[in-house]
Amino acid sequence: MISLKKYIESRPEEVLKAMCESYRASLTVIGASATQICPHLGEEVQHDLLNLRDRLSTDVTPDAVAETGKQVEQELAKWGESTSTYFQQTAHDVKEIMLAVAETTQALGDRDHRFAGEFHGFAGQLAAIGNLGDLTKIRESLGKSAHQLKACVAKMVEEGERSLSQIRAELSVYQNRLDEAQRMATQDPVTGVANRYKAETRIQLLIDASRDYSVAMFDLDDFKQTNDLYGHAAGDELLRQFAHELRSFFRSSDIVSRWGGDEFLVIADCTAEQIRDRIEPIRKWVCGDYTIQIAGEPRKVKVHASVGVASWRRGETAAELVARADAAMYQEKAQKGMARR
Repeated sequence: MISLKKYIESRPEEVLKAMCESYRASLTVIGASATQICPHLGEEVQHDLLNLRDRLSTDVTPDAVAETGKQVEQELAKWGESTSTYFQQTAHDVKEIMLAVAETTQALGDRDHRFAGEFHGFAGQLAAIGNLGDLTKIRESLGKSAHQLKACVAKMVEEGERSLSQIRAELSVYQNRLDEAQRMATQDPVTGVANRYKAETRIQLLIDASRDYSVAMFDLDDFKQTNDLYGHAAGDELLRQFAHELRSFFRSSDIVSRWGGDEFLVIADCTAEQIRDRIEPIRKWVCGDYTIQIAGEPRKVKVHASVGVASWRRGETAAELVARADAAMYQEKAQKGMARR
């Protein structure tokens, strides 16, 4: 312990740098794990943790590290609370569905039991008619039984339609809830495009079907400067605008997703050459000047992005494909002299 303490005291800058690198890696892993545990809520906490990670540069001060630690603790506590509430609400919705089905089943059973008793009574009446010797009494008894039977059948039909209408209404409510839950689980809360979970699911489906497809990884250049200069609210607004423009340049069948932070992944049913043909117009029209609101005042911000493209190879996993696109994107960024530290 003494030698370790002396080592730390003799090389404070090296120790701080190593600690920051370890801290940054931990925040990256925690953010990725959050999206796997609960995609709907994990995207937001991953975004916030990556922003905190980017603050831990090599020249960070101990006080800044301590302050970042407090903010990380707050983010994780907030995420834990919201995730707990989300799962509790989901369990409550499932319970309501089960109770509604149980109540409907009980109601149908009660109704059928009641009508079974009435039909049993009709059967007894018809059996009694067989013992009558007077044709007039037989006719009267048959007429009375037929009237009662007709009224009973009409009542059954009416109650059946009413039950079906109630079931349809309840199913419609729960279907809307499920649709909304599905939308929230697959949509990035900041930009409105697909989230990483939906992109990963789509890639795996294409691999399972042995479909040829390509991906393009977009990373906004110097996006951290926007957050540092104008704040995260302005950064989020810029991401929303960029995502909207990017979405408009691809087909509705293509998936445009926010992969994390300022990275976007596009999944397209085409070759690498075909998706590259779309990249050049994107550089011209999607990249460029954007207007964001800063303290109620419009401010122009110039946006550029580095792009990496890769087509799926037979036998390749989703992670390997994305890694190739990511490497191509970083190569382009390095050529611009903007590689991340």
